[in-house]
Amino acid sequence: MKTFRTLLVDDNEAFLVLARHLLATVPEIEVIGLGHDGYDAVRLAEELRPDLILMDLSMPGMSGLQATRLIKAQDAPPHILITSHYDDAEHREHTAQAGADGFISKHDYEQRIADYVRGSMSMGGSPNG
Repeated sequence: MKTFRTLLVDDNEAFLVLARHLLATVPEIEVIGLGHDGYDAVRLAEELRPDLILMDLSMPGMSGLQATRLIKAQDAPPHILITSHYDDAEHREHTAQAGADGFISKHDYEQRIADYVRGSMSMGGSPNG
């Protein structure tokens, strides 16, 4: 079984704790780092070279969309799934335009994150290396 080295990025500490707890039940996921804004995401993506980043759409300083654009310009960029409470066609379109590989609503996160990650990663996200 492949393990996907995963970076979690969100400005809400309670959400990071919840996400890490939920992902601990997914054997294919190894959480290797936590970030709190887009600047952390870009820096940690370069330092840690994760296979997968689960990143909040809206964060202070640098948004998840800005960070996605910068990370996707790196050599061998990771798979990026954007998470947000804003679940509408416009936000999903902006997510796709930024180069993200997928979108998941925070309203569905607890019930669907494990299946969503497995499905998204099997459709084209193989581990780096």
